[in-house]
Amino acid sequence: MISKLLVANRGEIARRVMRSARELGITCVAVASDPDATAPHVADADEVVRLPGASPTDTYLDAEALVDAARRSGADAVHPGYGFLSEDARFARACLAAGLVFVGPPPEVIEAMGSKLAAKATMAGAGVPVLPTVEVPGVVVADLAGGGTGAGGGVEAGLAASAAALGWPVLVKASAGGGGRGMRIVARPDELGEALVSAAREASAAFGDGTVFLEPYVARPRHVEVQIVGDSHGTVVHLFERECSIQRRHQKIVEECPSPAVSPALRAELGAAAVAAARAIGYVNAGTVEFLLLPDGRFAFLEVNTRLQVEHPVTEAVTGIDLVRLQLLVAEGAPLPEEVRSPTMTGHAVEVRLYAEDPTSDWRPSAGRLDHVAFPAVAGLRVDSGVEDGSVVSSHYDPMLAKVIAHAPGRTEAARLLAGALSRAELHGVTTNRDLLVRILRHPEFLAGDIDTAFLERHDPAVLGAPLADAPTRALHAAAAALAGQAARRRDAPVLGRMPSGWRNNPSLPQTATLAGHDGTVEVAYRFDRTGRCTELAVGGEPLADVAVTSATAAAVVLEVAGVARRYAVAFAPERVYVDGPDGSSAFSELERFPLPGTQLAAGSLVAPLPGTVVKVAVAAGDAVEAGDTLVAIEAMKMEHEVRARAPGTVAEVHVVPGQQVDAGRLLVVVHEEQGAAP
Repeated sequence: MISKLLVANRGEIARRVMRSARELGITCVAVASDPDATAPHVADADEVVRLPGASPTDTYLDAEALVDAARRSGADAVHPGYGFLSEDARFARACLAAGLVFVGPPPEVIEAMGSKLAAKATMAGAGVPVLPTVEVPGVVVADLAGGGTGAGGGVEAGLAASAAALGWPVLVKASAGGGGRGMRIVARPDELGEALVSAAREASAAFGDGTVFLEPYVARPRHVEVQIVGDSHGTVVHLFERECSIQRRHQKIVEECPSPAVSPALRAELGAAAVAAARAIGYVNAGTVEFLLLPDGRFAFLEVNTRLQVEHPVTEAVTGIDLVRLQLLVAEGAPLPEEVRSPTMTGHAVEVRLYAEDPTSDWRPSAGRLDHVAFPAVAGLRVDSGVEDGSVVSSHYDPMLAKVIAHAPGRTEAARLLAGALSRAELHGVTTNRDLLVRILRHPEFLAGDIDTAFLERHDPAVLGAPLADAPTRALHAAAAALAGQAARRRDAPVLGRMPSGWRNNPSLPQTATLAGHDGTVEVAYRFDRTGRCTELAVGGEPLADVAVTSATAAAVVLEVAGVARRYAVAFAPERVYVDGPDGSSAFSELERFPLPGTQLAAGSLVAPLPGTVVKVAVAAGDAVEAGDTLVAIEAMKMEHEVRARAPGTVAEVHVVPGQQVDAGRLLVVVHEEQGAAP
């Protein structure tokens, strides 16, 4: 029996594993990098081992340090979670060599499935349907990266011909890893070389293996996966399917169980194929077999994830089976329990991944302090979170904040429950994808089950990700922020942080507050009479017609709009004020009216959108560029982010080189934009 478990991971999955381990009476050991010293998963643990450093390479990807942490803590088992080293056969072997139980499949299974190329060959031999594949030799990618035309006769004569045989467009995929990293869609032969180099570079940075291959790009498929579990006694079963089609950058953001596209007959076929795949590789413990569901109803093997999946809670919700508990029992050598051998489904579950990122700005990650996070207490709602008030979202790690899951008798009810809970959540301090998730859950196509992997190509993320509150509502939010600030001053109420300097303390004089928010700079003007009643209220010079102030405190403002009262919760943080209401949320900050000389950037300056490492500089001073041309690529939060020209022009200055570390806001390139060109 496992008595002490080291969780070789961080964030919400570390907390999730510890929760089930404790229910089995297992002592839990956390590991923590320097940025994670005070993280929630550290506070949850019984014991903690420090991993000196900040980058994943120096901490959560250091197998030797993790095994040493297990040895020093006296742990007898290791759970890898997902991501990091969870699918690294060398790490699994190192754990076993140190006398530790590895909570996952045998190293040989991980190794066999660690290469998508090898996995596809194995599955084809087991009779599981697969898509055709073209392997890309590493020497070809290296030659392309060095400015050549590809070893062995050139891209046009070699790879492009192979790609054409598959049919354009094609998909470049990394053989190792997953999560959309090292994946590119290529529509034309002249785009293939750069896509191969970029995908290989990203895959190498994320997984330590830059091997890539080509396969046909299937337009509008569905992504359906099957949960499998096997024990060491030869029993393998499946626990039904999950729908994971709504993705951004080939990474899932909405998952559900069961799939609305899978009939009982298709479910039986998918389950049988998944079990056959598992038996072909001698699978033990929990894993997932992923498939593409093609528009014509056929399906094809994608990969086997030899670990617990991010989206495992939806399977837990409908089956009532704790998958982490099951992993631990199987790792101890127990046979699969009867309820796992004959599983049933009850109701429907939907999960969303809440990220610190901006969908309206090419999914740009948002690092910084999370001032406040809270979800409504609703029956059927589950929140697996790696953060809490005061947590810092680091640029070193994936920006997922939490998984939010709703379980209800039916699919529509689950989607409505989840959308409502998300819309009422209080999320202060970093930009998130919350509003986009709410709009997806309420979208007619989603509610009809008419979804596929191109959903966010058809529906602009910049539109779906815009604030839930419309412009008139945002004006009310600005008014609430200003009135709460005035109430705090007038009544000397304790407020965290400081109020903008425009908020004064004399209630008899006209008051103004100048705020910066989603709509830019806006001035709120208001006047109170001697009885404390608000007699004037205007936002941006426009009086708020038919709006009365019912009450105003530092924590909440009630505005009566056309006879309907709306309560707005207001929270202050250093230099920020947040407003949450029944109609969405807004954040405001004080405008710096008199910026210091030298702090303003010249026109055409392009800066780093987030902290990271420069991996590519595509231009030099004097180069002509067109709008949309890639100038610099930055690797951060496990992804490669391109900084592109906003308008046609000529590169005047380049301030960075490959390999350089940059902070957010660091000047990268200055482009002299053509006069009259619209950025």
